[in-house]
Order: sequence, then C-alpha cells, then structure tokens
Amino acid sequence: MNVLTKIGYDNLTVEIEFPIDDDSLEKILRDNYMPTDTTKPFYVRSIDYPNALSGLEGRTVNLDELNFLAKRMECFFGDEYDQFSIAVERTIATNLRDMINLTFNLDKYTLIKDISDMTKVGREYVLNTEGGVPVDSKYDEKYAQIGRDLLNSGRGIFTEKGLLFVENKPLDEVYDGQVFPEFAYNAAIADVEIEYNGKMEILFLPDSELAFGKALNRLGAKYLEDCDCVMEILDPKYNNLSETLDQVFTNKGINELNRILKRMDDEEINPQKLAAAIEYTGVTSPHDIGVLMDNIDDLELITDIDQGDYDEVGRYFINASDDYELSEELEDFFDIHEFGEYIADERSGQFISGGFIYYDGNYDMTDILDQLDSAKNSIKMGGL
Repeated sequence: MNVLTKIGYDNLTVEIEFPIDDDSLEKILRDNYMPTDTTKPFYVRSIDYPNALSGLEGRTVNLDELNFLAKRMECFFGDEYDQFSIAVERTIATNLRDMINLTFNLDKYTLIKDISDMTKVGREYVLNTEGGVPVDSKYDEKYAQIGRDLLNSGRGIFTEKGLLFVENKPLDEVYDGQVFPEFAYNAAIADVEIEYNGKMEILFLPDSELAFGKALNRLGAKYLEDCDCVMEILDPKYNNLSETLDQVFTNKGINELNRILKRMDDEEINPQKLAAAIEYTGVTSPHDIGVLMDNIDDLELITDIDQGDYDEVGRYFINASDDYELSEELEDFFDIHEFGEYIADERSGQFISGGFIYYDGNYDMTDILDQLDSAKNSIKMGGL
C-alpha cells in the first residue's frame, strides 16, 4: 500500500509517494529546491491516499517518520489495513508517533467480517490476539466455542468494515518518538545493532548510506565509533563469509561492509564461491575482496570434495568437463589420482573448506593475483 501525498515547505509543494528509499527522497527534495534534512518540519498539504492518514493533513511531519509508517503499512496483510484504519479512528490518532505504534498493536483490534461460521470466528480472533492457531481440525469445536463466547460477550462494536473487538489492555509503545523500532522492510543479508546512551537502532544491510547517518542522528551520536555496535549475518547463505564481513565492519566501518553486501546482492554473486576465493587467496581488505568479485566468473568451485582427494577432482573433470574425455577401454590404465594433481597444477587449483576451487578463465590465476594489494605479501597457494 503506497501513501500518496503532497508535501510542502515554505511556498513549495511536491508530490511524494511513500515508501521511498532515502536516496530517491533526497533527490526529489533537492530537485524541488527543498531542504534535504528530512528531520525539518515539512507540511502535509494533502493525503491523497489512503484515507486512514487524512488526520495528518495540515500538520507538520518528520518525513523519515512518515516513510517508516508507509513501510509498515506496505507490509500489511489480509485485514490489517482495515484494523489499522479503525484503530486510528477510535484512538483519534493524528500524529505519526501514535500511528506507527498502532501498526505494532493490531493484535488488540480484531475485526470479524463474517459471523456465519463460529469456528472461523474463533480462529480469526485467536490468530489475531495470540499470533497463531493449530491447523488440526480436532480443535474446531474449541474455536467454535470461542467464537460463540466472543459474539455473546457484548463487546462487539459495529463498524462499516465489520464487527470490532477491542482488547482491554494498554497499547505497547514500541516507538518512543526518537529511535525507530526493529523492522526489516526489505530482505536483509546482515544487521548491525547500534547502541548509544541506552538507546538502540538496528540497521538492515544492504541499505542506502544515508540511512546510517539518519540512525546516528536519531540516537544522538556524532560518530559510529562512539556507539557499541554488533554485526550479525541474517541470511544463512552468507555464514561462510561471517568472519570476513565482521573484519571489514570492525576495521573499515559500516559503509565498506554495506558496499560489499550491496554489490553481492545486486550482482547475485555466489557467497559460497566468494568465501572459497577469499580462503584460497587469504585476502581481507575491501579492495582485494572487490578484485575477487570482479573476477568471480573466472573461478569455479567444486563442492563436497574431501581435502586432498585428487581422485575425485580427476573424476569431476572427466565427467563434467567437455575438455577431457576417457574411453571405457582406457579406464583401467588411467591414473585418475595423477590426473587430478595435473588439473590442480594446470588450473591453479586448491582444496579449501568443503571443496576445491580452481581458475577457469582465459588467462591464468596470476592475472587475478597481480591485481591484489596482498600480492605484495607474496601469496603462496597450493597448485601455484
């Protein structure tokens, strides 16, 4: 669900559709001669869609808060927009802090649109208030009774969207008006917890570099070095790179880490192959990791080969490569182990954790090694 707005600053007005990435938002503001500091008070001239946010019209807002709310709303599922709309109306929420908090409290607003099936009513109520229900039909009578009790409770409030049941408990203030709550809008490879003066924000990478400065500003920190930071890999495909990425983050900072992750994501670089290439060469610097990514298509990885198993290397090349063929008549006379050793030497191959990596480009491995800063340290690798 997109939020269509007309945003003003002084006598200027621009149409902005939220959610929007930080880089695009900054470009729109700059192109329309508005301040790029999104914490300044911008004026909401109109909310063209959705109607639930019409209470923001005529008010000044923080554009980052509005963007965060729009991201939350875009992730609504099923009846959640209707729940949110009714919650906004009932609580008379007219500021972004309250609206953001409502998106984290929809379990307190159950909306029943069909009362003809008591089992369905009971299941929907428990699913909304508790977050899950078993799928086994043996529980049907239990949920049918919950549905009957709910409809007979007298708590139902008729609305244009259905019968509303509001839980009699306070709303959780997930957003304190300063730092944004944990929320991954896009699929993330890693996150970085940043803590400063008892407050914490979590950044999900890769992201726009503008997001990092905004998070620091909300925390009240001037430099990342002033904060306690912890990096964690979220996508298990990248687990083999965790040590390398943590070193980049510790030694070079979040921007370098983000650039590596963004490039891997944009170019769909195989993290297992890159981890193997890093182990192969022993590189650690962002520059050298970039060189490996530049040349990743010239490297091939054979997985699930035991350390030193040249027989399996030889069999792989005979079976999988068009460059080598072996007739059945010659199998008994062919030294497969020696052939595997030949391949390792010919293609600068080396055993690494869980596999065997080798050069498969148009030149030879020195073409890559010569580009590395680490070449000055006389890299020594098996097969070279």
